[in-house]
Amino acid sequence: METGPIRAQDHSAVPGQRVIDKPELDPRGQISTKWAETQTFGMEGQVKVGRDDKFEVLCDEPPRLGGKGEHPQPLTYLAMGVGF
Repeated sequence: METGPIRAQDHSAVPGQRVIDKPELDPRGQISTKWAETQTFGMEGQVKVGRDDKFEVLCDEPPRLGGKGEHPQPLTYLAMGVGF
């Protein structure tokens, strides 16, 4: 039997066998590693893109902060993440 933490990607995705379906967490714990790549576009405006695996999000700032307001502000994503 394993004694260390379990990698998040090694958990089952089958309903009834998932971590969220069980009444208690595994006492060995879980390791989950996340990374994201970010990129800015030149020196004009405030548009930025963030990538995580197959997902991509864009952010911008309102005109009062040098952006065009075409995408949510960076802190909006943080606030949404707390809500999720």
